[in-house]
Amino acid sequence: MSRAGSPLALDDIVHLVSPESPAPHLTKHAHMRTANSASPQPIYDSDRSHMRNRVTDMLNDDQNPQLTPREKQLTDMVLRLTDAPIPDVDQLIRQADMIASLTFHRDLLLHQAEEQRLRWASERDGWGRMAEALIAQQSKHRTTNPEREDDMERLNASLESDNKNLRQKVS
Repeated sequence: MSRAGSPLALDDIVHLVSPESPAPHLTKHAHMRTANSASPQPIYDSDRSHMRNRVTDMLNDDQNPQLTPREKQLTDMVLRLTDAPIPDVDQLIRQADMIASLTFHRDLLLHQAEEQRLRWASERDGWGRMAEALIAQQSKHRTTNPEREDDMERLNASLESDNKNLRQKVS
């Protein structure tokens, strides 16, 4: 979807219709692009209806009943373009404010989600370090207390022999 000109940005719309911007001068070509503006000035309903009336009068004029095909095409284009509804300036301002508010809330939610993700990662790292410390402590305790290991082996051998004696008695 390539266009010759750049599409309108939100700042263009807000700047053009903001209450701080100077009032537009009503001239014959108020809707045309000026050298300083990036986008055309808005056409007001009165200008639009005036254009439609002039073109309709031109089509219905008895003095000039024959229009060239090019003039007919131009009148059709003007009628079609002026038939489209013009967005309300107040609605555009409300929509721009809503977009700004939603963008702010989205950024806030993204920031909160990132903080939560970092908190979970640090908690997970803490649990991992605690597990490593417990494993290290347990393995250290096993290697430093060989008497307990010997006692466990003797107890295990004793239980195995008792188990063997009981099996012989049952059989």
